[in-house]
Amino acid sequence: MSMLIRRSNLMVPVTNAKFVAGAWRHGADAITLDLEDGVVPALKAGARELVRDAVAVAGKGSAEVFVRVNKEFLVADVEASTWPGLAGIMLPKVESAEDVVEASDALTSAERRRGIEPGTLSLILLLESANAVFRVREIIAASERVSQVGLDESDLSASLGISPVAEYDPFVYARGRMAIEATAAGVEPIGIAHPLGTLPRLLSGDDMLKAATDSKNLGFKGIICPHPSWVSSVNTAFTPTESQVDFYTQVRDVFAQAIAAGTAAVPFAGRMIDVPVDEWAKVVIATSTACNLRDAEKQTAMEAASV
Repeated sequence: MSMLIRRSNLMVPVTNAKFVAGAWRHGADAITLDLEDGVVPALKAGARELVRDAVAVAGKGSAEVFVRVNKEFLVADVEASTWPGLAGIMLPKVESAEDVVEASDALTSAERRRGIEPGTLSLILLLESANAVFRVREIIAASERVSQVGLDESDLSASLGISPVAEYDPFVYARGRMAIEATAAGVEPIGIAHPLGTLPRLLSGDDMLKAATDSKNLGFKGIICPHPSWVSSVNTAFTPTESQVDFYTQVRDVFAQAIAAGTAAVPFAGRMIDVPVDEWAKVVIATSTACNLRDAEKQTAMEAASV
């Protein structure tokens, strides 16, 4: 199975024609067209009519294209979103396994009607309440379509009656539990380090790179980006550096020599290299290869689209 590389997911209001038209130029691994928070209630019906063309436009640069749907209008939004070129939907306000099953069933019906192979479209789940965090294990296990799960920390703050401040992180437990449960289930946890989850803002490139690197070190595999300026730093943070690849390539060589010599532990660069270190080296090298392939794919598509 190929490795999922979805480091950055750029959120774009589907009703903003300018943003939709330029979204593919920013190099995001995925683009999510927002039918929910980014669209006022009076415009939602009209916004559905924009989705089909927007999916095609957003995908010009080889980004995966998702649509964030309204839970209360699930069937109508899925029907409006399911067209060739769609990678899946982002489902907010998930409270139970039943919510996930309902969304999966809606996707199956839409796939059949639109000639898309059933089971192709994936789900990104957003947990926004204390109940959802408590039930995260059953939620992410409810469908094989679930590829990623994240916290909507603004709505989670409201659920807990919290007024967020930058000085104190109220979601250490929630973030950690989600990361562990998701990783154990083979689902990618996504999110951003405090305080950007509850208080998103624009940062300099260096500050954004640090925030994204902190997020990776919390166990996250990607970040939903509310602004294009986040994308480049996020992609960089979640891509192994050349020095890391060089180091772990040497680790693999040294460990292979040790195994050939009849030992499963050997000193190298001031540390002991054993089976767990060698296994991690495999992950780093494979991730680097997959990220490079993904970036090359996007670059080729963007060059072709720019002609």
